[in-house]
Amino acid sequence: MRTRAIILALLLASGTGGAATDGEYFARLTYPEAVQLALQNNFSIEGSSYDPLISRAQLRSAGGKFDPVLTLAYTRDDNEQDLSGLTVTEGPAPADGLDQPGLFTRNVRDFAEANIGGLTPWGMSYELGVTIENLQNSTSNYDNRYTTFAGFTITQPLLRNFGTGATMASVRLARADSAIAGWAYVSQVIDTVTRTAEVYNELWFASGNAEVERRSRSLARQLAADNRRRAEIGVMSPLDVLQAESDVAAREERVLVAEREQADNENFLKQLVTSRVEDVLALRIDIVPPPMAPGIDQTRRADLASAVENRPDFRQAVLDLEKKKINIVFTRSQALPQLDLVASLGSNGIDRDVSESINRAVENNATAFSIGGVFSIPIPNRTGLGNLEAAKLEVARQLVELKRLEQGILIEVDNTAGQVETAAKRIQASRVARRLAGETLAAGEARLRAGTATTFEVLQFQRDLASAEITEIRAMADYNIAVARYEKATATTLRRNSITMVD
Repeated sequence: MRTRAIILALLLASGTGGAATDGEYFARLTYPEAVQLALQNNFSIEGSSYDPLISRAQLRSAGGKFDPVLTLAYTRDDNEQDLSGLTVTEGPAPADGLDQPGLFTRNVRDFAEANIGGLTPWGMSYELGVTIENLQNSTSNYDNRYTTFAGFTITQPLLRNFGTGATMASVRLARADSAIAGWAYVSQVIDTVTRTAEVYNELWFASGNAEVERRSRSLARQLAADNRRRAEIGVMSPLDVLQAESDVAAREERVLVAEREQADNENFLKQLVTSRVEDVLALRIDIVPPPMAPGIDQTRRADLASAVENRPDFRQAVLDLEKKKINIVFTRSQALPQLDLVASLGSNGIDRDVSESINRAVENNATAFSIGGVFSIPIPNRTGLGNLEAAKLEVARQLVELKRLEQGILIEVDNTAGQVETAAKRIQASRVARRLAGETLAAGEARLRAGTATTFEVLQFQRDLASAEITEIRAMADYNIAVARYEKATATTLRRNSITMVD
């Protein structure tokens, strides 16, 4: 439903759209409309739009390492031992009805715990909870004996994994990846707008080229017809007729090639501006000649200054450098010896009744306290030191990559600016050439009618005019394409097309 509404919007905007008998849909499309539709419907943009969402979900997942974890557990152990054949010299008699006197002993243990634990951003892990244990055995006639412990335990790294640098590394990496995904999406939008500009102008050139070739074919046909009439009355030789008819055939082939090129570019544009799949080939687009893009003379210096800072690929490279620096902090921490402080504090309670056992633990009748440390170090620690050295070298390499990228951006900006300037000059030169070719053809046709020029000369003048017209259209299309590529190189595509990115 949504895709059909888009096509209907195109038809309504054109005022001339309709459906032919073979089911084709027609739309008249301006360049701004093509850009808008590409932003709305292009599959590449739609696919890339998921990347920032995925990276944000992964960032949220990375932060989950600090979520407290609630644990509830219960176990029951029931063990019997066969004492038959053993000589019992002392000890209480077994309980009646629960085992065979002198043959078996039985121990039952119920254990339950409830605790909440987690990790802090500075690296300390903690656990706060309660455990209840009940021991029963045959020697005590299976009387209850509830032992309760309530307290907390902490483990604080003092060297390896100490501080936010190591503990927060995964979160900071995920945050950088989220920013990279955002810039990648911006890059996809810029690429799509630039591609739309290229294809739209290529389609405009192909349409103009096909029109010129058809017009050139008509001129050759008219000349062939005139020559046949002149040959019939004996004022022109059959060779002139053959020359004209041969040229008609050659120009017919050029028309076919030009029309195929027009159809191909129309398909390329449809692929950019519509999300239709099943009947995309039924859509026919009639484009409006694109306006000439504004010049860059007034903004070139400012664009050059901001190109590096605003380019999505450069911003992604900077973020990649940030990730590598985060990795240095983490690997430096992992290269340190392990020295952890472990401490716990709580209270015990014991009673034959479970509630009384818990009350004794809460009232702190019996305190339990422990403190200690754990130290370990690999000798000679080649893994940690090797990873740290590799992380430092990765940063150094990324710094070189940034310099290479910055240099490439400056060269690309200068080259695209030069292409804009050259294309603008080509337009002026091609207009003069087209005007002079038209005047030359008119003079040649007049001379042919007067008998002072040959058919070959007039045919050449016709080809020269067609070539000059195509060259002018090519120069105009190249100018618009060069401006679009300049905007991409300077990261001004969004601003110049009034596109706002919404987070």
